[in-house]
Amino acid sequence: MTGTPELRAAARDLFRRTLAAIEVEGVVRAHLRCDGEELTVGEERLDLTSFRRVIAVSIGKAGVGMARAVEEALGARLSGGLVVTNAVTGEPPRRLPVLLGGHPLPNAASFEAARSALALLGEADDERTLILFLISGGGSSLFERPIDERLTLPDLREVNRALVGCGAVIGEMNVVRRHLSAVKGGRLAAAAPRARQISLYISDVNSDDLRTVASGPTIPDTSTLADFERIVARYDLLRQFPAAVAALISAGAIPALPRPDPARDRLRSHHLLLDNRAALSRARLIAEQEHGWVVEVAEDLVEGEVEEMARAHLERLAALGARHPGRAVCLLSGGEVICPVRGDGEGGRNQEFVLRAALHLGPRPDVAVLSAGTDGIDGHSPAAGAVADATTIGRARALGLKPEDYLDRSDSYNFFRTLGDAVMTGPTGNNVRDLRVLLGGEPGL
Repeated sequence: MTGTPELRAAARDLFRRTLAAIEVEGVVRAHLRCDGEELTVGEERLDLTSFRRVIAVSIGKAGVGMARAVEEALGARLSGGLVVTNAVTGEPPRRLPVLLGGHPLPNAASFEAARSALALLGEADDERTLILFLISGGGSSLFERPIDERLTLPDLREVNRALVGCGAVIGEMNVVRRHLSAVKGGRLAAAAPRARQISLYISDVNSDDLRTVASGPTIPDTSTLADFERIVARYDLLRQFPAAVAALISAGAIPALPRPDPARDRLRSHHLLLDNRAALSRARLIAEQEHGWVVEVAEDLVEGEVEEMARAHLERLAALGARHPGRAVCLLSGGEVICPVRGDGEGGRNQEFVLRAALHLGPRPDVAVLSAGTDGIDGHSPAAGAVADATTIGRARALGLKPEDYLDRSDSYNFFRTLGDAVMTGPTGNNVRDLRVLLGGEPGL
C-alpha cells in the first residue's frame, strides 16, 4: 500500500474514540453520587444534613462538564459557586455562573473569577459549609490573582508568556506561578480553613502529584522559595519578567506558600478521577480489542526535546514492528514535548512533533504519526494536533511548501492545514495532556 491514507484515518479514529471514552461527565458520575442525604465521593461518605450549604468552585478546561455532573448529582442541595473555564461545550450549568478565563495567558475574567472565589470562600468559612473544588488542567492561567495588588494583569500575562516560551517544563512553570499567585499553591483553600473541603481532579500531569494540576490551588505546596529562585535564575526570567515583578523578586518580597497543617488538612480530601494514564489505557483497549493491533505504551517517552522525542518514537515503533513481523503495530505515549517558540506562526508542540517525525519517515509507506492535545487546542492554533505519513513531505513540496521554513516560523498549523492533515476537534471540555499515536502496518488487521 503506497502512502496509506487509511493509516492516517485509523490514527484519527483512535484519537477521537479515546476522547469519547474519557468524557468528563461520565467520569465524574462514576465517582460521585447522591443517595438521599448521603453524598458518596470515591470511598468517602458524607451526611449532607451536617451542612448548611454546599458550594462548588470549578476551575479548568474540564470545568463545565465537571460542574454539570455535580449539579446533576446534588440538585437543589447545591447552594452556589462558580465555574471558570476556557470554553463552554454543551449546555452551561444552571446554578453556577460561568466565566471565560484566558488561556494560555490570563485575562480580566481570570482576575474576576479569582476575586469572586476568594470573596465567596471568605463568606463560607465555617464548619457547616461543604466546598467541592473541581480542578482540571488549564487553571493556571484561567484563574488568577497576583500575590501583590500592585501587580497588574499585563504583568502576569507577561510572566505567563515568558514561562510558556522559555523552555521550562510544566512543573517548573507551576512553581513560579504558585509563588506569584494569591490562589495557587494551596492559597485558595486557605481562604476557608474551617470549611469541609473535597477536591476532585482531572489531571493534566503525568504523575500522582496533584499539586501541579492548575498549580495546586487546594493543596499545601512542597516547593520552596529556594526552588522558585533557582528556576527564575535557570531560565534568566528576571530579564524577561516585567519590571514590577522583577522588583518584588529582587527585594525578597515574595511570601512562602502555605505549609501542611494536620489539624487543617484533616478537613480536606483529594480524589484523582482521570489522568493521561487512564486515557492511554482506554486507547490501548480500543486498539487491541477492536483492531487487533499489537500495542506498546511507551511510559518512558513523556517529556523531552521535540526533535529527540520525534526520533525516539519512530525508533521505538520500528523496534516494535521488528519484534512482530507481519503484524500491525501501535505505539502510544502521552505527556508534553518541550518545544520552545521560535517564530510568530501558528502551531504548537503536537503539530511540530508530527512535522519533525514526517521529515524522518523516508520512503516507509506503512507508518502514520498523530499527536494531539486532549483539550482540543495545540499551542497558538485552532487545531488539536496533526497527523502525517510518508507522503506528507512529498505532498507538501509538490505544493511549494518548505517544511523547514514552517519549523523556523513555528507555523506547523498552516503547514498541516494546507495539506488537510490538521486534527480539528474544537475545545473538548477535557484536558489530560497530549496523546501520541504511531501506527505501523495495515490498519484493521
